[in-house]
Amino acid sequence: MDIAIKNTIKQAMKNVKFVHQQYIPKALVTALNKVGAEVATQAKKELAGATGLKAGVVAKKIGKDKARRGDEKYTISIKSKYLNLIEFNGKQTKRGVSAKAWGNRKIYRGAFIGRGQNSGKQLVFKKGRGSKQIRAVHGASLPREFERQDMKKIFNKKIKTRFPILFKRAVEFQMLKALKKI
Repeated sequence: MDIAIKNTIKQAMKNVKFVHQQYIPKALVTALNKVGAEVATQAKKELAGATGLKAGVVAKKIGKDKARRGDEKYTISIKSKYLNLIEFNGKQTKRGVSAKAWGNRKIYRGAFIGRGQNSGKQLVFKKGRGSKQIRAVHGASLPREFERQDMKKIFNKKIKTRFPILFKRAVEFQMLKALKKI
């Protein structure tokens, strides 16, 4: 799942009446990176609340590609599939494994904590239909929760309100910086 925050110089020029052309690209990149960072922070908080994960775990799963001159696009990507219940503070109990997926603590009967065959990490497993079948037990998926919560609308609203303010500030800063050089 990717969110691309993209704006063109023509749209940005509507907000600024008279500015020298050399300040616009620098200001545009600065504003895009700042609003992108705000949206990434909000995405981290929203996903942490929706999934029951800690914000630090969610932050590790969110990738950010900053805007640069010539490539005026800030991209936020979520790099995760379904997460094992061990990520949701899974703990072994007598009846099974207790985990707090989707923000609610629940006991998964018959589940147990063991080491993964290939990774060696501690994971939550449950016996399948056959006596020898063992499968991993998964909780929430960050991309799926992102779509389910319909967060694109929330982020687009934030971008529309914050970008003009941040762009104007960035242009003013670039102009002040240029005046100090003279």
